[in-house]
Amino acid sequence: MKRHTLSVLVNNHPGVLQRVAGLFGRRGYNIESLAVGQTEDPELSRMIIVTSGDDHTFEQIQKQLTKLIDVIQIIVLPDTGSAR
Repeated sequence: MKRHTLSVLVNNHPGVLQRVAGLFGRRGYNIESLAVGQTEDPELSRMIIVTSGDDHTFEQIQKQLTKLIDVIQIIVLPDTGSAR
């Protein structure tokens, strides 16, 4: 399986992390790594999510995340080979 890394910009509200993690759990997607932090704008947080799966699964993850109302932006980060 291929590793994929996403940078997800979300509203900084209670329950957003639970909704994102719940989406992964309900769909049977695994989160290998997750980091969350506030951005320069205190109303927004950035989630860095590392997951694994085939290309079709990764496309589905992105589509499902965009449906969440608190998700503002999704950026696919390149695999640099570091942090293994």
